[in-house]
Amino acid sequence: MNTKRKKEYYSGKKKKHTAVKTQLMVNNHGYIIHKTNHKRGCRYDYNIYKKNHPITPKQVVNVFDLGYLGIEKDFPGQLSAALPYKKRRNQ
Repeated sequence: MNTKRKKEYYSGKKKKHTAVKTQLMVNNHGYIIHKTNHKRGCRYDYNIYKKNHPITPKQVVNVFDLGYLGIEKDFPGQLSAALPYKKRRNQ
């Protein structure tokens, strides 16, 4: 494998080569509503969403995790549930 191809699949966070990242949108019954094509290497969840976001009906409330901070600002017409907060550690 050449060096450029190795870099595309390397994750600095995990310190190893990762294959691909895929993003799914499921309903409350677990059925897949939307699936993105796989992306190589290390990518941010929100960047994948911005480029491939599905159009959902206005009455649908989307729930996101902390990987999608800023979604309410970039997509104001879309209903989204409150993002979860990290629990504080007892000090």
